[in-house]
This record gives sequence, structure tokens and C-alpha cells, in this order.
Amino acid sequence: MLEIITEAASALQAETSTYPEAVQIWMRLMGLSFLCSIFFVYTKPGARWILLALLLNLLGLLVGKITFPEQSRTAIGTCVHLLFWPPLLWAVWRPAPRRALFNQLRGYFDRIYFVWLCWASLLMSVSLILDARTLVMMLS
Repeated sequence: MLEIITEAASALQAETSTYPEAVQIWMRLMGLSFLCSIFFVYTKPGARWILLALLLNLLGLLVGKITFPEQSRTAIGTCVHLLFWPPLLWAVWRPAPRRALFNQLRGYFDRIYFVWLCWASLLMSVSLILDARTLVMMLS
């Protein structure tokens, strides 16, 4: 099983290395931004959702590549994002957590968290728009 996972990860990395530099930078920026959720994960629910998005993305890419090895990383990643990220964004910004978030903006830590959460959500939203465009191009 470990060999299958290693092969899938290698295939995903090999395909990623063929992407244009700008796309690779975008992917690293998103990954690093989502990984910053670790700083807030123990006290902030939104950070747990963003960390879940990162983990689902990684797991989805691996499972997708193992299950459908002939599919491209782009196709698998697009499907993973479009399936999982909208509900996660909804979980972060639905009315009750949003009100709680605005009521708890007191110290520097809370303000830094708010800026980070907006940043991570913006990156996720832009990525979803790009993924929707990719899906339309793949289907046409």
C-alpha cells in the first residue's frame, strides 16, 4: 500500500513540476497560507476548517491519483476543490460563526487571525473560480 501511495505522490509531483512557474507559486502560496492555520487551530474554529481543506485536498489528490491514475492532477484537483471547498467556506462564513468572529475581535491575536482567515478564504474563493473555469474548459 505504501508503494502505491508513493507512486501516486511521485506522479502528482512530476506533473506539478511541468506547470508554469506562476501556477507553482500560486500553489505554494495557498499551501503555506492554509498551513498557517496551525497557529490558530486550538482556539479558532475557522482555522480548523481551513486546515481540513488542506488535508482534504492532499488526501483527495492522493486517493484520486490512486483510483484514477490516468487522470491529470489538474482534473483531480479541480474535482476535489469543487466538491469540498464550497461547504468548508460556508462552514467558516455562515451567519452564526461570522457573528461570533466579529464579536471576538479584541486583541492583536484575534485581529491577526481575522486578517489571515480573510486571506485564506480569498485564496480559496479565487481558486474555486479558476477551478470552475478549468472544469468548463475540460468539459467543452
